[in-house]
Amino acid sequence: MALSILLIEDNAADVYLVKSYLTQTGFLYNAITEIDNLKEGLELMHQQSFDVILLDLSLPDSQGIATLQKFIATFPEANVIVLTGLARREVGLEAVRIGAQDFLMKGNFDAELLAKTLNFTLERKKVLASLNDAQKARALAEESSKIKEQFIANISHEMRTPMNAIFGMAHLLSKTTLNTEQRDFVNSINNASEILLGIINDVLDFSTLQNSEINFDIAPFNIHTLLYNVINVVQYKKNEKSLEFQLSIDENLPTTLLGDKLRLNQILFNIVGNAVKFTDTGFVRISTHTDVLKNNKVKVKFAIQDTGIGIPADKVDAIFDSFVRITSKERLFEGTGLGLAIVKNMVNQQNGHVWAESVLGKGTSVFVELQFDIASESEAKKLESPEKITITSPNLNSDKLFRVLLVEDHKMNQVVAKKILQKLFPNIEVDIAENGRDCIDILGSGAEYNLILMDIQMPILDGTDATALIRKTMPNLKAPIWAMSAHAFMSKRDTYLAQGFNDFVLKPFNPDDLQERIQRVMSGEG
Repeated sequence: MALSILLIEDNAADVYLVKSYLTQTGFLYNAITEIDNLKEGLELMHQQSFDVILLDLSLPDSQGIATLQKFIATFPEANVIVLTGLARREVGLEAVRIGAQDFLMKGNFDAELLAKTLNFTLERKKVLASLNDAQKARALAEESSKIKEQFIANISHEMRTPMNAIFGMAHLLSKTTLNTEQRDFVNSINNASEILLGIINDVLDFSTLQNSEINFDIAPFNIHTLLYNVINVVQYKKNEKSLEFQLSIDENLPTTLLGDKLRLNQILFNIVGNAVKFTDTGFVRISTHTDVLKNNKVKVKFAIQDTGIGIPADKVDAIFDSFVRITSKERLFEGTGLGLAIVKNMVNQQNGHVWAESVLGKGTSVFVELQFDIASESEAKKLESPEKITITSPNLNSDKLFRVLLVEDHKMNQVVAKKILQKLFPNIEVDIAENGRDCIDILGSGAEYNLILMDIQMPILDGTDATALIRKTMPNLKAPIWAMSAHAFMSKRDTYLAQGFNDFVLKPFNPDDLQERIQRVMSGEG
């Protein structure tokens, strides 16, 4: 290892002794640069770098510990070994505390001790450099994480906002007079929208899916209805392709299970969607095989089979990896390559198993094996006949208006939210503010409301800043403020509470859930 050494020492005898010891250490060095005063030493440090600086503390232009302080102040990263007098050990220790790597007492060291000191300081410098690099990498990772979170939040808002309009319009349409065919169309829109929303959520939060656990919402659901809905969603492909859609449910599969309906929907629709994409003629079939287990549990194997292009044998396992896409010479297939990776992640986190079998040119079968609890009779009945919420508040049946201020900049969402609220509550009055500034002006004019629905991302003044300003300037405001957000990260309860909101509505919202929660406010419970 060839070292570049700067020796700042004014005593010629000490210079000679140090150079002699350096020769005996066995260290290779390009040269020893000798300087006899601090000023020139500092000037030279500006011009070139050195691996080691041997610094005498007693120089013509600087004396004592102040010499090191001046040097470290200008070059805090320098690898400095201090040279002190024989009786000045305490000065050497003070020098190390201030920033020197080590110290040597003149007249009390030889070539061996010098070699050990050089080795120690060089290794110590490497360790410190590694720590600095680690700190920089950690800071960069934290900054990248913040940027990614903000990016996902913004994309989440842009994608979920139009989804809110689709959900809302479909809901409003379902409340009108429809014939059987039209109602089937609306149901397909609702089912497809619900699945699309789940896919959007997972893609937006893909890195979280990879590195942390998913929160599964376990509730009773009708597995037979879910399977029929999956088939119904892709029925429109009949007119585009020569496909037959088949569903075979085994007799051992209970009607009502306990599980996460949305996640299972996503899993099956991702697989079925792939089957439809890669199959032009023949069939796509969903079948089930159920093993009844102890403790009121079942293990269900879902098989999704197609007669599509198939997958080469050496690529079958890879289809569950992220960003892997099946290619064909005859045709380009669209897609992100994330669908089956997300499926694998969700299945694994439910302690399930997913795998595929395929024959190139003949078709593919994808299997998903999951375990469920069987819903009790009371849970199944509750699912079949959900309890209606009865509110005894006089507000619902009197002429007294329940006033809502909707703070929302998106025109379509203004229409959807207002129409839904008016359909749900005959005695409701909805005023609209385009942004946070308009909201504050309306409240400042003396207008009183029973509830404020505040969108988060708006121009001029966003919902978070507007709410903070309201809390600061209008401490006597009685109306609860609900964050109405399309941001995926706003679903964390501590986030909106810390920002001054009383509750939140995650767009696209569920009208039935919104109705129940607003009824609680009307009755004085919310």
